[in-house]
Amino acid sequence: MVRGELARLAREGQRPSQLFLTCADSRLVTSMITSSGPGDLFVVRNVGNLVPLPGEESGDDSVAAAIEYAVDVLKVRSITVCGHSGCGAMQALLNSAPQEGRTPLERWLRHGLPSLERLAGDSGSWARLAGRAAADTVEQLCLTNVVQQLAHLRAHGSVARAQAEGALELHGMYFHVGEAQAYLLAGADEDKVFEHVTGTEEVPSPA
Repeated sequence: MVRGELARLAREGQRPSQLFLTCADSRLVTSMITSSGPGDLFVVRNVGNLVPLPGEESGDDSVAAAIEYAVDVLKVRSITVCGHSGCGAMQALLNSAPQEGRTPLERWLRHGLPSLERLAGDSGSWARLAGRAAADTVEQLCLTNVVQQLAHLRAHGSVARAQAEGALELHGMYFHVGEAQAYLLAGADEDKVFEHVTGTEEVPSPA
């Protein structure tokens, strides 16, 4: 069945309806999280599921290029930013904020500093899981980072234009690895509440 589907996609080309931006962590399997198949998702993975702000890419335009291609060329209808529990990038930010950028990893993690600054702000506005508090500071930063990267997405011209035209939706997701459970950012992300996805609810997936 997969071979036949791939043969069709080879003939007809890809038409994914969603850009799925998540962490490079090996425990995250996007097809399992979203119940998607070949050709459904245009996927971007990097350390910490970070979206550099326009003009602050530090010579690496790969994420910005993928966003532009997905929105302007592939005409995806939604973008999901998916963070996860136990993220090593978030732990690294908490352990030592990368100010000097002496290594490639430190330079990359500087794109996560706005998330750290948001976390240091008013605790009353922190992103949270419905029904329980974050397990620890790492989980709190993982949640906060999803909200912050959605804000970074809106700063990209292609995203702003598509949203203004009503052609694009943004979603936030948090995947708890130990629970094998997805949480979705409910409604407008200003509410910053991640709702538990039950068996009868849909994780954002291709139409």
